Amino acid sequence: MTTADTDTLPKAILYSWPTSVWSTVPQLCLHEKGYSSDEYIVKYVDITKGENFAPSYLKINFNGTIPTLVVPTLETTGNDVDTRYRSLKDTISICDFLDHARSASSGHIQHAEKPAPTLAPATIEGKGLSDEIINLIHVYTVDPNFVAVAARDEAELRDKAKRPPGKSLAIRREALQRYLEEARQAVAESAVAPKEGSLTWEQKSVKFLEEKVQSNEQIWELYNGKAGKEKEAQFFEVCKRTWTESLPDAFQKLESLFKGPFALGDQISLADLHAVSWITRLISIAGGEPDATGIDSLIPHLGGYRFGPKVRKFWEEWVERESFKDVLVPACGAFKNQGIEDAK
Repeated sequence: MTTADTDTLPKAILYSWPTSVWSTVPQLCLHEKGYSSDEYIVKYVDITKGENFAPSYLKINFNGTIPTLVVPTLETTGNDVDTRYRSLKDTISICDFLDHARSASSGHIQHAEKPAPTLAPATIEGKGLSDEIINLIHVYTVDPNFVAVAARDEAELRDKAKRPPGKSLAIRREALQRYLEEARQAVAESAVAPKEGSLTWEQKSVKFLEEKVQSNEQIWELYNGKAGKEKEAQFFEVCKRTWTESLPDAFQKLESLFKGPFALGDQISLADLHAVSWITRLISIAGGEPDATGIDSLIPHLGGYRFGPKVRKFWEEWVERESFKDVLVPACGAFKNQGIEDAK
């Protein structure tokens, strides 16, 4: 295949946003696997403005989440056929795909000279451990997106209401209401009748957006003094338990699961990508920096918990990696300056 041919090949599209914690996972994967920037396209979806709920994006990922990776199917990448695409809609499936698409023995079709390490575990035992670590990090009780808006008392709540978390909630609220009205209008104008017992895409969009409006409204009311003292007290208690119980428990489990110095041993794996992105975002939320001592910024918030040697070593190893400096350091700066995310 000639250079001209490869230049015209359809490329994968990664839908992302600089402040998205889970968007950093596939970006780390792309870096560690040796993909070049000319092999894919990054399109930004501004989650701080609710663009992930726009009808145009819901057609790509009806979950309204990022990241999303849209990839051309292999059999439709020729010049004489119409290209077809498929969407990968979560960090786990995206990284699995990126890992398998380039192996240690074969490079990409455009860069055959660039073999890549395999990040998936080679054994059943390793796969089980990797899955356990990844699943632990993605449990909703330790979701960094909730931790970012969490407030343990009225002072913290009022402070966050003035800063990016509160501003983002207000902007997202307006966007959701606008998109919901557009979706309702589309239903009214649609000539497509749903099949018996089912909904049209437009009707499903209305239902989805109504649910998102409701969930966003609950946190918006808390941030704007409209939820009432009882709900505020309940919110504060949940947030306290998140910091002093759920997060320490997760870190303790990681300490027992990590083999060292990386998650599964001497080489990085898919589990590492999820774990380091998660830890990095928590450090940013706590006001720490993406450096060797940044992990200490979490200690005052964790109810007396102290990090074990394996989690500390894991962090120290990662902050020295080129992929960390290229992906996670800029992400920390973007988060600090711009705000939070809603999607996973």
